[in-house]
Amino acid sequence: MRTATELALVLACASLAALATWKIAGPPSRAVVCDPAKIAPEEICLATVQAEWPAGSFLWVDARPAAEWKLNGIAGSVPLTLTGETSFDEQVEASLEKLGTAQRALVYCGSAGCGTSKEVAKRLKGLGFIPEVRALHGGWDALKHAGLVKDSSPAN
Repeated sequence: MRTATELALVLACASLAALATWKIAGPPSRAVVCDPAKIAPEEICLATVQAEWPAGSFLWVDARPAAEWKLNGIAGSVPLTLTGETSFDEQVEASLEKLGTAQRALVYCGSAGCGTSKEVAKRLKGLGFIPEVRALHGGWDALKHAGLVKDSSPAN
């Protein structure tokens, strides 16, 4: 019984300390940390894109499910996903006009941990008609934190 009381006391103190820290310092940062030296070669940081890729000089490629792209995809983006009823090749064919004229493409998916953007970037690069194809490190989370998009959940 004494052990349970001590454990409850320790948990109460830890909870109060955590609450005090939250009130003083604020909630934890949700920023997507991106160090160009530590990311995969096929990825790129949003800060690098913003600094080195002028607006309009690249094509956004949305690798999220088609329903999410329809809900709130970036204006002018092309949907290319690995899920759904339409094959990747059919999606490429449907977007060939935009893809065929792009010099750069930036692929994003639904979250920082999503690997779909890397796979879509790899497949798109393998087609050979876009000179530079990169996956956005952090995906939708990086875009959302930067204030460039709104949340992708249908409830918002």
